[in-house]
Amino acid sequence: MTLVELAVDDLTATTDAYRRLLARNDSAAEYATSNATLRLDRRHLGHRVLFDVADVSSWQTLLERRGLATRNDATAVQVDGLPVGVTEHRASGAEAAPNACDIEGIDHIVFQAAGRDHAVALFGSSLGLDFRLDRPVADGLRQLFFRADDLIVEVLVTPDGVPRTSPPLSLWGIAWATTDIEATQARLTGAGFTVSQVRTGRKPNTRVATVRSPALATRTLIIEPTRSVAAKESS
Repeated sequence: MTLVELAVDDLTATTDAYRRLLARNDSAAEYATSNATLRLDRRHLGHRVLFDVADVSSWQTLLERRGLATRNDATAVQVDGLPVGVTEHRASGAEAAPNACDIEGIDHIVFQAAGRDHAVALFGSSLGLDFRLDRPVADGLRQLFFRADDLIVEVLVTPDGVPRTSPPLSLWGIAWATTDIEATQARLTGAGFTVSQVRTGRKPNTRVATVRSPALATRTLIIEPTRSVAAKESS
C-alpha cells in the first residue's frame, strides 16, 4: 500500500497527535489504515510519498530509462530531488488491521507543483498513476487528479510565471476520510484538536473540516465522501 512518510522534528509530539487523530490505543511511529500507511520519521529532510510496486529494482531501472535520476535507500527508490518514489512496503498482519475508527483511511493526498506539464509527466507517465482529471480552480490555479489504487493524488499547480521560492514539488497536505464528519469533529475537538466548522467541500457531494495542529506536521483535512474509502470503485 502507499506509504506516506512525514519528516518530523518532535517524534513524541507527532506520534501522540496521530494516535489521537486515528483513535489508536498505541503510540507508534507507523500506522496502517485501510488504504495507506503513515510513517513518522526524523531521518529524512522532508516529507515523501512512496507508491507500492511489486519489484523496486525493476522500477528503478524503468524510472532511469524514463530520464529520472533515482536514489536507492535499501527500502525504497526515490526520484532524486523530489518527494516521491516507489517501495515494496507491505503492512504486517498486525498493522494491516487498524482499530475501528470513524477515520477509515486517506481520501486523498495533496501536492503543490510549479508546472502542469512536469506534474503530468511525473505522476502520469513516469510513475504510472492513472490521470483522471484536470480542472481550473481560480486565478490560474489548476487541480490535477491521479489515482494510485484506491488512493487519490491531487496536485495543485500554480499559475505559470508566478515567482516561487518553494520546491518544484512538495507535499501540501493529507485529507482523511471519515464515515461521519460530525462525529469525527466532536471526537477530535474532545481530543484537544482545533477543528473548523463543517463546510461544503469543493469535491461534489462532500463535506469537510480543517484540523489545525502543528504536531500533525502537514495541513490536515477530514472529508466525508459519498462512499467509503474501502468501497471505492476502481473505475
